[in-house]
Amino acid sequence: MAIQQHPVPQDISNYKFRLIGDMTIKQFAALGISIVLSVMTYSAPLPFFFKYPLSFILLLLGVGTAFVPFQGRTLDVWIVAFIKSIYSPTQYIWKHGHQEVVTAPISENATPQTPIVNISAPATDTTPVTNQSTNDSTLDSKETNVPLVKGGNEGDLIQTEPIIETNNQNQPIEQQPVIQEVLNTAQPVSETITIDNLSSKIPQPDISSLPIPFTPTTPNTLVGLTLTPQGQTLDGVLVEIKNQSITMRATKSNKLGQFLFVRPLENGLYQILAEKEGFKFESYSIQLTGEIINPLRIQAI
Repeated sequence: MAIQQHPVPQDISNYKFRLIGDMTIKQFAALGISIVLSVMTYSAPLPFFFKYPLSFILLLLGVGTAFVPFQGRTLDVWIVAFIKSIYSPTQYIWKHGHQEVVTAPISENATPQTPIVNISAPATDTTPVTNQSTNDSTLDSKETNVPLVKGGNEGDLIQTEPIIETNNQNQPIEQQPVIQEVLNTAQPVSETITIDNLSSKIPQPDISSLPIPFTPTTPNTLVGLTLTPQGQTLDGVLVEIKNQSITMRATKSNKLGQFLFVRPLENGLYQILAEKEGFKFESYSIQLTGEIINPLRIQAI
């Protein structure tokens, strides 16, 4: 079975029906209408100097509309666009319009909302309080009731308030002895903190929380982490790898303090140097033998 070539896709949305050859229905209609109008103008009882040019213009217009496109557009499209451009505005004026803010009307029967306030229960004092004597022996009070006195002519009764007389002498207030157990419980217990306990309470950096890079899978590939003297990650550290005082690789640690050398090194002895302004690092030596190297830890001193 011979392989048939797939037909070229066509634009079916703008498909035009063709009547004679490549002439479409639109072209045929434009040409037919122009011929009919030119014949009617030629047959009309008009002066010859007006009839002949008009018939020729109508016929030429129909032929141009049907067969002479200009810049990919037919003549009728250009005529319609020209008429629209004449009647369409060419100058626009912007005016600032006042926009009214529409709010919902307030209801007459609206009830005000009362805020909800959470009141916590008052703290109760758990310290036992000794009962004070109900007898007020500290003050010698004498209450004198004044009899009712008749007013002048009106005969109204006036009752005076009772007068309390107090002694001016300050007498000592008797205090009951406080229970020793209450004093013992009320006194705060002071904890003696030694140097060992203080050092144990200082938070130490957790190594497991550091963003240690993954172990490389290629031999002689170096990755690592740069740290501050306190064990925190340090970024922007220039890490150099030298072999016989010749710089072989150089890179800087990222925001997480990680550095990575993508290209593996050859076997041999290398020196690792780190440098950052404000920090001091020691130099390290490493012997590469074609094995997987665990992530390095470079910490400032």
